[in-house]
Amino acid sequence: IPPPRLHGYFIIFSVLTFIPSRHKIAAMKEKDPVEILFSGKPGYFGGLSNEEELAQVCPGEFKKKENPWSEYASRLFFGGANISNWKWATDNQEERKQQLACLHGVLGGFALDHKDKEAVAGWMLSKILTEVPEYLEPKK
Repeated sequence: IPPPRLHGYFIIFSVLTFIPSRHKIAAMKEKDPVEILFSGKPGYFGGLSNEEELAQVCPGEFKKKENPWSEYASRLFFGGANISNWKWATDNQEERKQQLACLHGVLGGFALDHKDKEAVAGWMLSKILTEVPEYLEPKK
């Protein structure tokens, strides 16, 4: 027996399932940024479960080309990272681990366009660190 032909329905359902609703976006804007930034689940092959929502609520300042946090995120994306000089906002190792997993997920995902990826990653970095660090080449 051939399988049911629901391909078109499945595609529409899948796309609609991942489009964030206006209500969901409005609710995210009311929450603490740190809470929503690091609440997503990193995917096995990159990406973050809430990256599309984060891109929509990301403050405009991080979408500007001259934003130092977003510029640093771009350098991390293209050149890798040596984080030995980072000044962390938290001393909690578990929080750091979750924050890095989310940052890595956003930078390694394919769902966001590059501008949004850098903006969200820059926003994350602004909450992870106390200051924009000098970029250091990755250790070889």
